[in-house]
Amino acid sequence: MEINIQEINFTINIKDDKEHPDLLAYLSIIFIEEHGRKFACNGFTIRKSKFDGKPYIAMPSKRSGNGFFVFNLIEKTLFKEIEREAIRQYEHESIPVIED
Repeated sequence: MEINIQEINFTINIKDDKEHPDLLAYLSIIFIEEHGRKFACNGFTIRKSKFDGKPYIAMPSKRSGNGFFVFNLIEKTLFKEIEREAIRQYEHESIPVIED
């Protein structure tokens, strides 16, 4: 089976959670193929790094024993490209709108 992805879109839901101060937003990634059909991956989060304070994407996962079971595996270079664009869009959306 071959699927030609033409576009990747993001749904970003900005959060301000006092229980989880590192949680910045929930993220869904929508893949759109050449015929306009869509495939969505939900459960990603945008979090603030405790080391340098920069945002990063955390993969959907579930606690399993002493670690986590990650639900999605994405090739490293593709993930970095997706992360760069998602963070760019998050930063754009998180700019407050000021009306005169």
